[in-house]
Amino acid sequence: MKILIVDDESAIHEQLEKLIPWKELGWEIVGHAYNGEEARKMTETYRPNLILTDLKMPFMDGIDFMAWLDKSERNAKVIVLSGYGDFEYSRSAFMLGAYDYLLKPVQEAELLLALDKVVEQIHKDSQSEANRINEKAVLGEGLVLMQDQLFTQVIGAAIKDENEIVVQAQRLLIRLPETGYAAVVVRFTDLDEQVQSRYEGDRTAFYYAARNIIREAAGTSSLVCRNLQLANEFVLLRPLPDKKAQHLEPMLRNLQRSLAGGLKIKAMIGISSCKTRIEKIAAAYSEAQQALETLQLAGENSIAYYDGKSHPMPTESAVHFENLWKEILMLFDLLVEKGSLRENDKLIRTMDEAFCEERLCQTSGSDWKKAVMELFPKMERHSTQEDMRLLLNEARAATQALQFKQAKTTLEEWISRWISLSSAEGKDKSGKPLIEAIHKYIDEHYRSVSLDEISERFYLNKNYFCTLFKNTTGQSFMEYLTGIRMEHAKRLLHDSTLKTYEIANSVGYSDQRYFSQVFRKHTGIQPTQYRQAMSKERNQA
Repeated sequence: MKILIVDDESAIHEQLEKLIPWKELGWEIVGHAYNGEEARKMTETYRPNLILTDLKMPFMDGIDFMAWLDKSERNAKVIVLSGYGDFEYSRSAFMLGAYDYLLKPVQEAELLLALDKVVEQIHKDSQSEANRINEKAVLGEGLVLMQDQLFTQVIGAAIKDENEIVVQAQRLLIRLPETGYAAVVVRFTDLDEQVQSRYEGDRTAFYYAARNIIREAAGTSSLVCRNLQLANEFVLLRPLPDKKAQHLEPMLRNLQRSLAGGLKIKAMIGISSCKTRIEKIAAAYSEAQQALETLQLAGENSIAYYDGKSHPMPTESAVHFENLWKEILMLFDLLVEKGSLRENDKLIRTMDEAFCEERLCQTSGSDWKKAVMELFPKMERHSTQEDMRLLLNEARAATQALQFKQAKTTLEEWISRWISLSSAEGKDKSGKPLIEAIHKYIDEHYRSVSLDEISERFYLNKNYFCTLFKNTTGQSFMEYLTGIRMEHAKRLLHDSTLKTYEIANSVGYSDQRYFSQVFRKHTGIQPTQYRQAMSKERNQA
């Protein structure tokens, strides 16, 4: 979509260019006009789909320009951006076909919503339903992401001033509670396992489905956002007119059933005490987290309310769990001091017992985190290679998020890598040389290679491999693979007469339409346009 910006203030042009990620959305700003006369000439030349214009300008103002546009054969949509709130201005603009009218200074959320509507209309007029839905979704996701970013800052106490929170929330169309409220933390266990098995590793699709389920169960009066600091956590603010958090129990039970039925995933839930001030959101979130971490990791009860009481005395089973981790720490010391595989085997067996469901039922989230965290300083002293430090960071993140299966997998992977690095044979298979070998394999098998295939062939944990690959190359596995495929596709478009669907299939895409979308995102143009451009260059040469 081509866009023309018309305003006599250069600062407005700069603001609009920075306000929205136009290129990422597949749109192009084709020109900047500083009065109506320039806008008329640029409209004739570039034929924009959308025009963002001011009203008060020299030579030819916005009203006269829109009058000319209305009489011309150009069907561009117009959004008026004006510092004048006078009704007569807006009335004149709408009579001349303005699609929307926004007051300066323009806010991100307002412009996104206006663009959402105008894209809807443009696609109804000229493009397919599939493309319309895709661009509409991109705009919606952009607003949701900005809302999540703000909420993550608020619950993390990065923004503490109540007035600033209110102003920022209004800017992003977030409706904050007007009465008493409670913070509710919804945390998923074994997220990565479920996302991989049910969504083929696509977390975005999972988050979309989970958010919809939570919103439906919580109701329109609740504010639902994702905590961007933790991969497996949503947070909602639920109004409490009666100031009794326990009255949320039926809704929360229904939410758990909906998540279990729709996503096949278990959710642990912590609820704060009632708060009345917006500035207490961070404190409410902290209370909900504390309540959640009193729950047993694999117990039947999965909802906890903050009561402000101290931690209960440890039970006999909890003491046994603590002793298991003391043994793990001792076995770890023996392993790194002696390097004996006998200690390694016993260490792994003891970890298996500590992570089994029966033992997890004996401890709370906070006690489990405390036990596992004691191992990290020991591991850090022996993380002499970059790949081991990456594994350690991943284990910390999984532990902090109470993803115990992921934590166990990563800890065992670290131990395995330590043993490999302790031998001369293992040292040549770590870090950069390993990634170089994987690069070569991907280059040779780019048509069909997958993350699962890489993991099995090179004996790597998938999450560890993705992190190591990104840190070593600066690209994700999928970014690198897509780049290889697109380069082959460009060569075939340039050198062969194969049809687009044949080229798509030859580089690993069974769906021609999806291939075209990926190609446009990678190069900025469609495959057919690229072939035409290459043909034109050959003819000129």
